[in-house]
Amino acid sequence: MQEVKFSLETINAEIKVYLEFIDEWEQELLQVQSDLEKCKERVSLLNELQKHVTHGAKTEIVKANIDMVVSEVVELTKKESRLSGNIEAYQEFVIELNKMF
Repeated sequence: MQEVKFSLETINAEIKVYLEFIDEWEQELLQVQSDLEKCKERVSLLNELQKHVTHGAKTEIVKANIDMVVSEVVELTKKESRLSGNIEAYQEFVIELNKMF
């Protein structure tokens, strides 16, 4: 009986830890998604600006800014994907742990 109680306590502790990880990742994911949206808006604005800039040095500056923001979008998209995957995997694990009761 003592072993069963210990196992249930261990499972509950594991579930609590995983839920804390999930909560942290969900908060981080919301921030990443917000940053990603802002970057996409910046790309859109820079693309519009590029249409109105005369040729020369200013055009190159706008293109460089677009490239920089696009790189940031790529990195944020990777981070978003990783966080979503982590959240999904841990949620599935919590479901499996709950089935042990």
